Amino acid sequence: MGFLMDGLDAEAYDRNYTDRDLVRRILGYFGPQARRMGGVIVAITASSLLEVALPVYLSRSLDALPTQPNTRQLLIIGGIIMLLGALSWAFNYARRAMSARAVGDVVLKLRQDAFDAVLKRDLSFYDSIPSGKLVSRVNSDTQAFSQVVTLAMDMVSQLLLVVLLIGYLFTVDTTLAWITLALAPPIVLTALAFRHIARQTITQSRRVGATVSAHIQETVSGIAVAKAFRQEQAAYDEFVGVNAQSLRINRRTGYVFSAIFPILNALAGVGTAALVYYGGRLVWSSSTQTAGDWYLLIQGI
Repeated sequence: MGFLMDGLDAEAYDRNYTDRDLVRRILGYFGPQARRMGGVIVAITASSLLEVALPVYLSRSLDALPTQPNTRQLLIIGGIIMLLGALSWAFNYARRAMSARAVGDVVLKLRQDAFDAVLKRDLSFYDSIPSGKLVSRVNSDTQAFSQVVTLAMDMVSQLLLVVLLIGYLFTVDTTLAWITLALAPPIVLTALAFRHIARQTITQSRRVGATVSAHIQETVSGIAVAKAFRQEQAAYDEFVGVNAQSLRINRRTGYVFSAIFPILNALAGVGTAALVYYGGRLVWSSSTQTAGDWYLLIQGI
């Protein structure tokens, strides 16, 4: 795939950071947002607890219902489920509102620092680096950072939900809980492998985006010269090549991100099928396991 990466070598001002260094720098930017991020943590925890309480309550309600439940019993169960769902939605909204303000302030500071770093460079730096790439770094890349942080918080929320639910499963049946937990290693290994590939593809995607921006800006700023020497077609042909490269790389990035979730869903599907079979046989043959426990087991996937 080398032909895809032609002209996309790292810039002279690029730096390589370890994961620890990156995390340390990111936490430094979020330091002034400690109060808001504390509220985000509380909201994530409360929302996860409520989302765990919902299947647990439904599981216990399934076991407690008589063979022919009356309307009042069903209305009470439905009302409590609606209340739990509404509270979960409220905490989730509060979390997203606070995180949006915190991440927005961090992106503002990040752009200011990036622009300040650009201004402090000497003139030789501007002779070697196209201005369009600098614009892309200051504007587009900082916006992409906010999307990554938002995605990371969503993942933390889902991870906490799974941990709480599996923790509760251990109080119900340790065998079922260990079976559910056994599905974690292949999913985690797949996600780690994806992380390495995604980091490379995203880096190349950001670089080619900067290259396209640089080409457009330089062409527009020098359009008088191009027209004076009748070089419009040459400028257009060069842009077609750059744009085609961008298409190939962004298409590959799309393939990578489109593949990971079907793979994870397939792994989860295999695990769900195994748990449905094993859990069903266990409920059928055991007097201590109930249909509610079986439902709760499936919710743990």
